[in-house]
Amino acid sequence: MDTGSDTKEQEEQEQVEKKIEEQEERKAEKKRGFWLTLFLVLMFVVNPLTAFTYFTNPEMVLQASPDMTVGILYFLGVIATINVAIAAGIWMWKKWAVFSFFAIAAIAFCINLYIGIGIIPSLIGLIGPVIIYLTTRSRWQHFS
Repeated sequence: MDTGSDTKEQEEQEQVEKKIEEQEERKAEKKRGFWLTLFLVLMFVVNPLTAFTYFTNPEMVLQASPDMTVGILYFLGVIATINVAIAAGIWMWKKWAVFSFFAIAAIAFCINLYIGIGIIPSLIGLIGPVIIYLTTRSRWQHFS
């Protein structure tokens, strides 16, 4: 009877070890890559500074963009703050964060057009979503 029990325990131990190996392999494969890492770090730096500027010195921003209202300025400050959470979500491999980034970029594009920035500078603002798309599409299986 001991051999049956020992064999069963040994099989269970082997299954546990196999699962641990699989998890370690998945972790080893889960690499962000240079460009995605660089872009996310840039988001972690630029968005808080943008939000800080919008909230603490709105007069300066309003002078530079006379068509912008205070409400839009503060809304953009909130978006910059949300972008920090979105960057953290992408860093942690969350699909919701990637989709949220695309949605925020579309909203920002529309706001840029509304405040009169122009089509070319507004389109340049869509470089971020292109970078996120290009750097996450080959890693999409890692996102949950």
